[in-house]
Amino acid sequence: MDLWRVNTSTNKMTDYLLQLHDDALINIGEYTGKIYGPETYTRLGQTCKRMKRLLLPDDDASSQTIQNIIRSRKAYCTAQRSMSHETTQDLTIKSLKELALFEAWCDTPLCDDNRIPFPFASVDIDESMHDKIHYIMKIMQRYRSVTVQLDSHCGTIAPNSVASSFSRSRGESIKDVLYDQTRVEVIGWGKRIANKVARSENHSFGELAREGRGWVEVYFVLSDGGDDTRTIMLPPRHEFYDRDRSATADRG
Repeated sequence: MDLWRVNTSTNKMTDYLLQLHDDALINIGEYTGKIYGPETYTRLGQTCKRMKRLLLPDDDASSQTIQNIIRSRKAYCTAQRSMSHETTQDLTIKSLKELALFEAWCDTPLCDDNRIPFPFASVDIDESMHDKIHYIMKIMQRYRSVTVQLDSHCGTIAPNSVASSFSRSRGESIKDVLYDQTRVEVIGWGKRIANKVARSENHSFGELAREGRGWVEVYFVLSDGGDDTRTIMLPPRHEFYDRDRSATADRG
């Protein structure tokens, strides 16, 4: 009986909403998206064909409503996590799918610090990092189209002969414990990035690099899969990587 009452109440609410003018439904949808986020907005848009037509266009970038929701939610999440302007200034979100991933990432400790540091001369994952590993797997399970990129580094004192392979081994040790390893790419940078970071006075990994320790940076990658493939990476990669494009990293 309780279930029947719930279904009856839901049907009455749906009937009431469908009596409203299109503009009113769009305004309700935008309010819902701004307050409750992209996934609730999407569920509302899937209520019926009319709501889908009004709220879920084929191209999210063409919808002013969706773009308003994205701006509002991005600003809200950025403020909630106290993220710096530098973290988000190069981050462009254009779709509800990208926004959903951004919000999920903001709810993890990887948003504050995406590195997994390693003990000196070790490829073993420290027990204190298990919580971060849990969140990586959680996002992978929730968003099946998301891949993970592990940029792996060793410290500045590592011998040149083993730096690349050793840094890659650290990334592989994380990949080995993750869900669906086919969606994980490991890139071994040796100590090329560590040398640059060590010389930087304001980089958050500077002390770690100067100590000679290594780390792995975790990035979530989402591609739209279209002809003009658009990719969003969380967090946006540091400019050090852009400067090192000419160098060959150990990928796999």
